[in-house]
Amino acid sequence: MMALQEVKDILGQTTDKHDTYIYTAIELFTEFVQDHCNNSFEDAEGEVKLRGGAKIAVAKMIEHNLNKAGVTSKTFGEVAYTFDTDFPESIMKLLQPYNRIKV
Repeated sequence: MMALQEVKDILGQTTDKHDTYIYTAIELFTEFVQDHCNNSFEDAEGEVKLRGGAKIAVAKMIEHNLNKAGVTSKTFGEVAYTFDTDFPESIMKLLQPYNRIKV
């Protein structure tokens, strides 16, 4: 699993303003990438280890949803977000090398 600081470094985030969101989104978008690629990205010990392009894709998905373009609904009272998973092709292309054929 990617670390919070790793995502922040990729995105150039220097504040902790979005840390809670980023921390939660890492797991959600990692699962999205695993499902999309039909690839568990698990190592011999069964731990999820995303590779370069997949890490960048997860970070860019998070960034996409941090921008207003990626959020389709937002509530601040009890903090509720609805996210857009229709990502730009430039992000999805990063995942092509990791796609496995579904049988």
